[in-house]
Amino acid sequence: MFACLSVLLAHLSIAAAALKSGPLVFSVPVASLTNHNTSASPTYNQTTCPANFGTAAAISSTAKLNINPDLCDLSLNPVTPGHVSSVDVHTLIPSRPDLRWFAHLTPWFIPGGPHIGIGVNNDTDEWVEAAIRDMKSRGFNGAIIDWWGPNNPINSVTLRIKKFLARQPKHDFTYIIQIDRVKNPEELQSLIAYCEETFFSDPNYEREAGKPILMFFGVESNIGSANMAAVKARTKMPAIWVPHERLWESKPSLSEAWNDGVFAWTDDFKDGVNSQDPYNLAKITSFYSKVAKYPSKQIFAGICPSFNGTLTKKKTWSLGKHLPSDYGACLIERAKRINQVITPNVTRVQWITWQDYEEGSAIEPGIENGIRVTATVSDDNLTWTVSGGTGDERTIDHFDIYASMDGQRAAHLTALPVGTHRLKLDRRRFDSGKPYRLYVNAVGRPCIRDHLSAAAVWIAK
Repeated sequence: MFACLSVLLAHLSIAAAALKSGPLVFSVPVASLTNHNTSASPTYNQTTCPANFGTAAAISSTAKLNINPDLCDLSLNPVTPGHVSSVDVHTLIPSRPDLRWFAHLTPWFIPGGPHIGIGVNNDTDEWVEAAIRDMKSRGFNGAIIDWWGPNNPINSVTLRIKKFLARQPKHDFTYIIQIDRVKNPEELQSLIAYCEETFFSDPNYEREAGKPILMFFGVESNIGSANMAAVKARTKMPAIWVPHERLWESKPSLSEAWNDGVFAWTDDFKDGVNSQDPYNLAKITSFYSKVAKYPSKQIFAGICPSFNGTLTKKKTWSLGKHLPSDYGACLIERAKRINQVITPNVTRVQWITWQDYEEGSAIEPGIENGIRVTATVSDDNLTWTVSGGTGDERTIDHFDIYASMDGQRAAHLTALPVGTHRLKLDRRRFDSGKPYRLYVNAVGRPCIRDHLSAAAVWIAK
């Protein structure tokens, strides 16, 4: 009921905005509506990163998808620049506004390292600050750091994140360590001891009921559940342990005492997309039917809007792993299904991923919906059409309407809900006889790119 009320209030606020009047205030730079506003590289394209680009991406062991390298790389990440929506990510699951949202970081893109170049160096204060500000602008509550231990460059990035957050006046953004790449129980014990000393007492570290949350990616698959339990018994600081959902592939580990929860992952197809269920919605339904049986466990939902492993180094692992974006439709449909079947024991959402370009799941540069807005004006009526991409406005949150006299600075006239394609212009707000340039901005759903129409010229009467 509360979710329905919040959605109703949101629509009422948009409708109310359409009724505002008064003199126009030309305070919005037109360029700000289309500029590069993310922490992604402003020059990521086939000229600066030629090794990442080509004309065909592998989507199964036998099939390839023809692509335009002027628009995306081989793993189907969009080129930059782009203007990404700042609509709050919480709106994707309206039935659960209480959820805490986290962006999964893979901060291993460091020059000279084993990963592809994406035009940025994660191991700098500049990138860390830009990335966190970018995440906060989209409504994220924190970040989950894919962490490989204190001797890996990722730890340097993690320490930079800790340092940056310590300087902030408000503790409104937290982080979680997700341990990856562990060979044996002794190594895991050592890594956890380092986390206890370095991170777990940090006021900006994420907690549940006062206990720090610690996540694991594939660790239990390497050392086994018995060793996980033994290591946990020897740890000094009580923590909430949340492993990868893949543990279910061997047995339902949520019944084991050491396991405090589980997190969903990408749900990509292994070798060919199911044409009857192209976004693997059945996997989402199955996940929540399983976790519902363990109401006391901490469950992390997973949002993954696309996946394509063409650019990964280990092709034997990545070939055929694919989840089609379909211009953002995958995100919208998967979020819709989660909203329908989510269980009360889900406390957080992990967005997979912030910037893993190798696996084609990066939302740092925004999701391209391919929308094109065409605006025209006749008499006192501004009208517009939407084409390209999904074409049905699923990926659009709302339309912002602007007016400018010089094409440089604009006044925000109103915000209108999707499905609206006409605005009656209020003559009282315009100077008679003066020319105005009118713009329609299709503001994307969370983490989807915005698209501004070309100017429609109108002479006020």
